[in-house]
Order: sequence, then C-alpha cells, then structure tokens
Amino acid sequence: MAEVTTNKPASRTSAVVQNFLSETYLEASESSRVSLRALAARLGVTPPAVSRMAQRLVRQGLVRREGACGLVLSEAGERIALRAIRKRRIFEVFLIQKLGYTWDEVYPVAAAASNYLDDELIERMNAQLGHPTRCPHGDPIPSRDGRIQPLDDARLSELANGVQGVVSRVSSHDSDLLRYLSSLNIKPGMPIHIVSRAPFSGPLRVRVANGNFYDEHVIGSELASKVWVEVAR
Repeated sequence: MAEVTTNKPASRTSAVVQNFLSETYLEASESSRVSLRALAARLGVTPPAVSRMAQRLVRQGLVRREGACGLVLSEAGERIALRAIRKRRIFEVFLIQKLGYTWDEVYPVAAAASNYLDDELIERMNAQLGHPTRCPHGDPIPSRDGRIQPLDDARLSELANGVQGVVSRVSSHDSDLLRYLSSLNIKPGMPIHIVSRAPFSGPLRVRVANGNFYDEHVIGSELASKVWVEVAR
C-alpha cells in the first residue's frame, strides 16, 4: 500500500485506504459507534486486519480512537472519505445510465473500481450525467468541495399507520434484497403509504404506486428498516 499523508488528494491515496475511510464514514452515519467488528463486516476482512489498518491510519492522522464512538475520522480522513464516496456514487449512476446496469448490480462493481478512477474522469462523467445529486439507491452524492446534503427522512419500520411519503433511499446493497424491492416497486422516488402494521415489530402492509394504480404488499420489519421515507408534511 502507498504511504498516505494528510495533504494528499484522494486521487493519490491508495484505493485500499480510500475504501477503509469511506466505509468508516458510512458506518458512522448509520451507527452510534464504529467498532472494528462492524467495519470488518463492511469491508469483508477480519477484525485483526481492520485493527492493523486503523493503527496505521491513526499514526498518519486520518483516524483516531474514541472510547464511546470507536473509530472516528479526522478532518483530513473525512475529506478523503467524502471524495471516495462521491466517486463511487457518480460511477454507480454512470453504470446505470450509460452501460445498462441495474441498481442491484452496480455497488460491487463501483466499490471495486471507482477508487482507481482518476478524479478528472469522474468529473467528466458527472458533467455527462447532468450532475446527479443522488446515487441509484437514493443516497446523496457529496459535492466536489466535500459537502453532503442532509436528509430529512425516517426508516419505514419506524413510521405509524396512515403515514404517507416518498421512498428516499434504501440502505442496503444486498442484490437479492434490491431485486425483491424492485419487484414490489419500492424504489427511491416512489410514493408509499403505511396501511397497517402489526404490533411488537410485526410486519407492515404498505400501498405503493404502480403506474396509474396502487398495489399493497406485506413486508417484514427487518426489510422495512432498510427503506427510508421522506414523510409528506
């Protein structure tokens, strides 16, 4: 792995380090604590491998350890992470719009390749795509200067009966799960209405737009926790 210094741009930071930092950022956005075990699961490596990389990046000033929060990115580490996330999400959009991939196919391809792509190439892709603001799964694309759009949404599993809104994003890259949601027409941008829900974390019945009609589906609470909704005000 190439050595990393805090003043290097993301394009000169090793792909492995970019991936580590971006997954740390994403884990922190979904959990109150970034543990080595959780990060290892995201990266598909062992906890000892994560520990070794974390120690190295602590020495380089890109992450630090905090008791309650686990691993925390420094400002320099966050800048690299957001650049890497920007590249990955723009590349996902490119794969769908220009190369015919589907939303359940793009993540592993983009995760493996985007960190090796030159920043200028990504920016040309971005311009060709019309400067998209969301990835195919609904997550915001960070701006070139490292800002990310705050989201005002909630997990479908946490919404009450009768609530209506629009699916904003899906926080999973599991191909089977995404294909199943597609079969139900539960995708970012689709209107959704919680018809009823069983108590004690039971399943939900939801109504989803399907052309000029609406379909009703019953989904489990675990699946519903992966779907985020912008609630109609």
